Amino acid sequence: MRRPLLFAVLALAASPSFAQSTRERLESLELRVTQLQETVRGQALIELSQRLDALEAEARSLRGDLDVLQRENDERRKQQADLAGEFDRRIAALEARLAAPAAAPMVGSGDAGASAQTVETADAAPGSESTAMPAAAGSGAAAVASTAPSAPVTVPPETPEVLYGRAFDALKAANYPAAIAGMSGFVVQFPSHPLADNAQYWLGQSYYVTRDYAKAIEAFAAVGSRSPDASKAPDALLKKGLSELSLGRNDAARASFNEVIRRYPQNEAARSAREQLGRLR
Repeated sequence: MRRPLLFAVLALAASPSFAQSTRERLESLELRVTQLQETVRGQALIELSQRLDALEAEARSLRGDLDVLQRENDERRKQQADLAGEFDRRIAALEARLAAPAAAPMVGSGDAGASAQTVETADAAPGSESTAMPAAAGSGAAAVASTAPSAPVTVPPETPEVLYGRAFDALKAANYPAAIAGMSGFVVQFPSHPLADNAQYWLGQSYYVTRDYAKAIEAFAAVGSRSPDASKAPDALLKKGLSELSLGRNDAARASFNEVIRRYPQNEAARSAREQLGRLR
């Protein structure tokens, strides 16, 4: 009895309708699997796209923050340069009063002689014979002098103080080309003068204010090499570091600031150098 039942099942499976139904189920199953795969793939692409959009938005935000920081940094450097220039101009004004030309122009020893002659004439008794005779002699001398050739007038050379004061006035008036020419000429003509280090410093400051930082570095460095114990040496070394910082030479600027602290720890320039190092970290 089992054999007829087995034969019936085999016959049913072998029938075309059963085979077609099985094929349709397989195709439907494959279609559902394909749709599921496409759905998963699409979801993954959506998530990936969303993540890329988020990363792009974050990158744009970071670029914006970087631009803002760069502008703020540029503005801070400009303000720092302006403040330094204003501070140095005030120091320059004070220094100009202290370093004013001590020697007044020597006008006329002849005026002093004329004054002495006037005093002598005033002391003489009016109407005496001694006054009439010099007068006559004087008239004769005047006649001889009028016929004699006049002696050439010699102009005494300008003193170092006068030259320094003129260059200093140009610096105060923001006439930086004249200040540069005057200070550099002073250093060349009077390298051993007590004001030579000051002239070298203000030469560097003139370059610094006009943003010629490369020449400012050379000028400020010369102050330290000329006389390490000069009063302008700490400020010159600090300004050298600021000039290097303005050129983007951070390592060189850091070395200059550390040198200020090492050599002049008690000077006000050392405090400024520490502040600059704190910003570089």
